[in-house]
Amino acid sequence: YGWWYVDNGTVDLSYTGMAQLGYDWWYVTNGVLDRDYTGMTVYDGNWYYLINGFLDRSYEGLADNEYGWWYISNGTIDFTYNGMAANEYGWWYVSNGTIDWNYTGMALNEYGWWYIRNGALDLSYTGMALNEYGWWYMRNGALDLSYTGMALNEYGWWYMRNGALDLSY
Repeated sequence: YGWWYVDNGTVDLSYTGMAQLGYDWWYVTNGVLDRDYTGMTVYDGNWYYLINGFLDRSYEGLADNEYGWWYISNGTIDFTYNGMAANEYGWWYVSNGTIDWNYTGMALNEYGWWYIRNGALDLSYTGMALNEYGWWYMRNGALDLSYTGMALNEYGWWYMRNGALDLSY
């Protein structure tokens, strides 16, 4: 017993993909509603994320498919998202909806400014970092506004006051 995929009045045991049941969307494997499926699937040119076979339009976070890791918003890939996102493996920098493995620099999330190396939060980094507001001092991957002293970057030694480059010193 169960829910079956029917096409033109006939059960289609060859169909695998999304199917509509009432107002909801579900995942079907070999013609049968698959409540064990969690992952991404493409339907009508869009990528969707399903949990336990159900399209969860409230889901927000990272999910992977054969093309990489993607930021999901409202159950579908959000190609406009730029910023940090977390999953069970850590915090990542997302650019245009996908993890940007080439990004190294500062990024902001709800907890503050962080240092990203090759797309991943780097809690081991201590030193100077640049963003659109200037040069900053990072300690253990986080912006340290309490630091005053000297810091080194690729251009030499600089004086930092309260975590920011102080050119007046």
